[in-house]
Amino acid sequence: MFNLHYPLTFECNGIKAIKILFITLALFGANVSFGQTRRNDHSLATDKFLQSFVAPPDSAKSRVYWFWIYNRVTKEGIARDLKEFKAKGISGVNLICNGGYAGKEPLLGVDFLGEEWRALFRYAVKEANRLHIELGFNLAGGWTFMGPSVTKDDAMKKVVWAEVKVDGGSKFIGKLPLPEQVQGYYHDIMVQAFRVLDDGKTFDQASVTDITNKLLPDGSIEWNVPAGKWVILRSGYTLTGHPWSKWKAYPEGDTFKGGEGYEIDYLSKRALDNYFNYLGKTVIAEAKKAGGHIDYLWSDSWECGKLTWTQDFLTQFKKFRGYDLKPFMPVLAGYVADSPEISERFKEDFDRTIQDCIAENCYGHFAELCHKNGMKVGSEAGGPNDIPPIDVLKNFSTQDIVAGEFWVNGHRNAPGGYNQNRMSRLNLKQTASAAHVYGKKQAEAEAFTEQEHNATHWTLGPSDLKPYANDAFCEGINRLMLHSATSQPPSDGKPGYEYCAGTHFTPNVTWWEESKPFFNYLNRCQFMLQQGRFAADVCYYLGERPPLLAPPKYNIPTLGPGFDCDYANSDVLLNRMSVKNGLVTLPDGMNYKMLVLQNCVSPVPEIAKQVGSYQSLRIPEQASKSMSLPVIEKIRKLVYDGATIVGPPPENAGELKNYSETDIKVKKIAAELWGDLDGRTVTERKVGKGRIIWGKTEREVLTEDGVTPDFEFAGQPDKPNDFDYIHRSAKDAEIFFVINRTNQKQSREFTFRVKGKIPEIWDAVTGKAFDATEYALNNGVVTIPLEFDSFGSLFIVFRKAVTAHNNTLSHKNFPVIKQQQELVGSWNVSFDPKWGGPANGEFAELKSWTDNTDEGIKYYSGTATYRKTFDLSTITKENAISINKKIILDLGDVKNVAKVKLNGKNLGVLWCTPWQVDITGAVKDRGNILEIEVTNLWANRVVHDLSLPVDKRLTKTHESFRFDMLNAKTPLLESGLLGPVWVKTK
Repeated sequence: MFNLHYPLTFECNGIKAIKILFITLALFGANVSFGQTRRNDHSLATDKFLQSFVAPPDSAKSRVYWFWIYNRVTKEGIARDLKEFKAKGISGVNLICNGGYAGKEPLLGVDFLGEEWRALFRYAVKEANRLHIELGFNLAGGWTFMGPSVTKDDAMKKVVWAEVKVDGGSKFIGKLPLPEQVQGYYHDIMVQAFRVLDDGKTFDQASVTDITNKLLPDGSIEWNVPAGKWVILRSGYTLTGHPWSKWKAYPEGDTFKGGEGYEIDYLSKRALDNYFNYLGKTVIAEAKKAGGHIDYLWSDSWECGKLTWTQDFLTQFKKFRGYDLKPFMPVLAGYVADSPEISERFKEDFDRTIQDCIAENCYGHFAELCHKNGMKVGSEAGGPNDIPPIDVLKNFSTQDIVAGEFWVNGHRNAPGGYNQNRMSRLNLKQTASAAHVYGKKQAEAEAFTEQEHNATHWTLGPSDLKPYANDAFCEGINRLMLHSATSQPPSDGKPGYEYCAGTHFTPNVTWWEESKPFFNYLNRCQFMLQQGRFAADVCYYLGERPPLLAPPKYNIPTLGPGFDCDYANSDVLLNRMSVKNGLVTLPDGMNYKMLVLQNCVSPVPEIAKQVGSYQSLRIPEQASKSMSLPVIEKIRKLVYDGATIVGPPPENAGELKNYSETDIKVKKIAAELWGDLDGRTVTERKVGKGRIIWGKTEREVLTEDGVTPDFEFAGQPDKPNDFDYIHRSAKDAEIFFVINRTNQKQSREFTFRVKGKIPEIWDAVTGKAFDATEYALNNGVVTIPLEFDSFGSLFIVFRKAVTAHNNTLSHKNFPVIKQQQELVGSWNVSFDPKWGGPANGEFAELKSWTDNTDEGIKYYSGTATYRKTFDLSTITKENAISINKKIILDLGDVKNVAKVKLNGKNLGVLWCTPWQVDITGAVKDRGNILEIEVTNLWANRVVHDLSLPVDKRLTKTHESFRFDMLNAKTPLLESGLLGPVWVKTK
């Protein structure tokens, strides 16, 4: 539970505490102030919550994927990486060994699990533990559970068939055809015979006969066929044959030599046990030898396709579904059992069993194994693509770390400054919902992954990444796993050999030394978004029809903007939901004003299509009309206890077991609850302490109940996607995170559903916080004028009760900034000759390095220093004399990071808009010496080097790039100080 007296994250005793406090105060004071002292800037020394915001604890800091590509690592590289991660504000590494490589030829490394590798692994464990860096280990030589130890018997399998059609009234003597064999692997399940009707597809279930005992080893069979048209069906299982179901060494696949092998059978506990005993126990033992430990084991994203069988699937089916699968085997081969409805019920039961096996036998059992060995467990248990039917929320229920992922593909030349396509963040809301409904404080995401032609490596700076992080935070993510950092031996040079997908976060990137403010921003956001609980008005019930997936965040037509929601499955509904004070409540304190029986992933065709195409699954947008007996019985209890339930009544029980009985019971309870509701003229009915509503939208219900939107802004009905938000509710504070999703500066009025509390404005870029002085209170809401820079963000925090306040909105929460003096004329610019630039040069005007005719500048990557001497103009001095006026230096635009020094005083690092720094304490009337160190990205130099012979190149990296993700024709990126540079006052 959130507490304003949040414990300090550093030692609070003696000289060390005093030193840390002064350092933190210096950090706090160095950032740009919002303006006048009458705005009541908060004191860092007395506000412990603010202290933790400015300098978050490790639990709120980002983790990073730490790739050992080809296991090409050295102690020097390991030590450097971990030390630098710690220094820059990254609190954990997730070690992944694989061969997913950016170049076209494999690299040489140590043998995986060989003695050299084990020694390096022990060293990494020891260093991580010494530095108090959290260490996770991805249990594979790739992404998910795979490798040379996995036998075909333990690999992913599918059910296959072959058939013979025969006429009855005679003896059949012959050889049954062998079903599909993948890689020479096949085992029989059973041989059945059944009578088919005249249409040739419908079979008489009563006729199904097991004749497996008549099958001889050579495949021949003798059987007296009764009268009628019959099919002899031979069912068996083989390997799935999916391209990613068996990993190959690079360049054919994405692992290293010696890491090749099958993915395990994710339906089988035995397969996981065998795998864990081989690899899991090995790394656990090595960590113990190092005198340290692994904090968690990891299973990365599912990208290995579908599976439909395991050796004991018949037993698993009976366990989960309660009836025998055998009589329905012909349905799997495409036949219809008596009626299409029965067949559809069976097929859903079949898929449900796959879901249950994956949730229980894979992710649940993986958690048991990790916990038994004193470790946490984490996974990307929801995809991200080409998955079998799964109940993602249930998969996450047993995981300590729940994770999705988001990509930054499509950034270059994207309309509006960044790619807003939901496809790049498809499973973030799903991951966050899993965390919320299963009581997990953190929802993680693999962050900033990129892999596309002409744009993948070293092409995005921190300001480019910011809008994607902001979107992820508003989806509910509150901790990032940065993707990624390749461990690179320092002897490899710069930028070094990289993993096949970006973005890259290593000491080798050009802006690494200036990276801490960017990581500070992420960490501050993560700290705030881990406080309290997510605030949502609505919970959508996804139903029971496979697959159970939640959609990305979007403006739900029936809910509209300004309200937020979660998604729940039947497991949560049955085992975690109750009613308290009229609210649908979960054990960890989450609550909702209503439960909506959505019964599908999304009723919006576009959303359902996006989710389905990404996962290679059919996702119907029509709501299921089925509801199992246990679920409707729980719905009845919730209503009688006081819940508001919105949605139509079910028409049947869905499941096949005892369906003739359960259908009747479901309809009876539905009639009891919905009564005379018809969804048109009669739409609401009181039942017990609660109510059933059918025919009204969620927004209509909330409005009629007097519930205003949680978040509103001027212009929201016309352009709801200009801004987004997320709300966390804590014991002593309401916390709203608001983002500008446009690349334009915006000034709007925003309204928050908070009663009688003073709004505070907290900026995660600077660490500054102040009370708003301009706001209006009205009928349980607070309206505040706010200003946002391009892709800006703010936390609006409500902690203190209002005593007396004048409801005026004159838009003075932010100081008026006035341009006073443009720094025109030439600039002296020095580059590093080591990287091909001139040691000294003059720029007559500010422009991109790529527009320069000097190739040493045009293709330069690294840091260049701009120098100019200037005097303050008379008008600037006159306008700065006013009390509390500050003098600001505005750099205009920068590609990509700037470090500002004035008159020998370091004024900090700028990495995003506004590119402004307070120079009040450093500037003088005359003879100001201004130095601006500007750092761009590696891409331009690497692109140019690709057009040169290898021995003429300045960079040391791949001779050519896989999939042409960078090549000699890749467009160059704007670089340098672009300006215009102004001196301003505020």
